[in-house]
Amino acid sequence: MGKLDQIEKAAQKLIALCQKEKPTKTDKQKMLTLHTDILAGIENLTECELCGAISEVIVKMSLGEVTANLCKECGFKALETGKIQKSTTRKRTRSVKKPTTPKPEEKPKEPETPAELHSRVEEQTGIKKTDVKRLHKIIEDIATPMNLTNTFTYVKREVENAKLKVEEKALKKAVEILVAA
Repeated sequence: MGKLDQIEKAAQKLIALCQKEKPTKTDKQKMLTLHTDILAGIENLTECELCGAISEVIVKMSLGEVTANLCKECGFKALETGKIQKSTTRKRTRSVKKPTTPKPEEKPKEPETPAELHSRVEEQTGIKKTDVKRLHKIIEDIATPMNLTNTFTYVKREVENAKLKVEEKALKKAVEILVAA
């Protein structure tokens, strides 16, 4: 039995244990043992230095001054040609950089204060500043990061629960700005 077959059988046993209706503590121990067996099997696999294929039969071959670990196919090719064609890495040539004109030094932007952020959202969406503050608080209270769509859905529900009167289009714009800030 080859290394790949051993890995496959261990993986099948692991899948069977995972599909049990109620795995037990002993099942967990068996899973850990199978996991260890799979990792050991993977670590013992070697790859051909020419084609990169993983093979159970790797031969260390020397022709001339070149030595390589080869799979069956690459070994036969090397014997037929009489030499081992190791793939060479491309040598990088230095590119000549054109002199660039120095950019004028920009002063780093100071982060926007919450008041400035709220004013900007109010200007762009037409939502009252007090409602913008409540929206910002809702977004800040989200425990884990969410994508924009889920954040919008969550905030929309919270706005409905708080009985705020905010148009959906304005709410979407406000959420986009507040999340980006």
